Amino acid sequence: MDDPGLFHTLYTTRALRRLRPDPIPDHLLFQVLDAAIRAPSGGNAQDWRWLIITEPETKAAIGRWFQEAWEAYQPQYAAEPALMDALPRHRRLPLKATAHLVAHIAEAPVIIAPCGTRGQHSTPGGSIFPAVQNLLLAARGLGLGGVITNFARAHEAGLRTMLGVPDSQQVYCLVPLGYPTDLPGPVHRKPVRQVVFQDRWQQPWPYALAQPDEGWGQRWLSDG
Repeated sequence: MDDPGLFHTLYTTRALRRLRPDPIPDHLLFQVLDAAIRAPSGGNAQDWRWLIITEPETKAAIGRWFQEAWEAYQPQYAAEPALMDALPRHRRLPLKATAHLVAHIAEAPVIIAPCGTRGQHSTPGGSIFPAVQNLLLAARGLGLGGVITNFARAHEAGLRTMLGVPDSQQVYCLVPLGYPTDLPGPVHRKPVRQVVFQDRWQQPWPYALAQPDEGWGQRWLSDG
């Protein structure tokens, strides 16, 4: 697959929770992880470690933990999924996509578990999540999709035991990867002028005030 380009990838990468069960070829999976470890690392420690989860039994256990978390997180929609249909679109779509992920996480061809050494960094996660974002951007560039999820967080000890991860390591999140059934972006975001200030909190940045609310995505998304 041709590389769509950096800025096209940035403007079209979004959380994709509906994944086909089709296997991911090893050469694509290697490229995604090889791109992930090009991220910055505090003190150049490179203490990240990555587990590729493909065993059906392990994915089934993760699926049970996801269902438990979903029932705690959104008990009304877990009990009566049809209630989501009455929600406004901006709430309905992500909730239904999450419900689908919960129901089908065991069918994802690969689940990545990013890990890092406990106590290695003063800001836990600061040296792993840039690498996770690299992973998601690389996945987008290769026609794959995924999402960062912490639905198994309450069972991190059980997850570590199941995967043989030592206590010295923290499992920061899970990232199911696969070929998405939904389309990638462009994503819709609040205008830069609403979320970026200059020198003082809520002091406008004059340059941003003159820019379009939709940003500059069309510079990178147009066919020509």
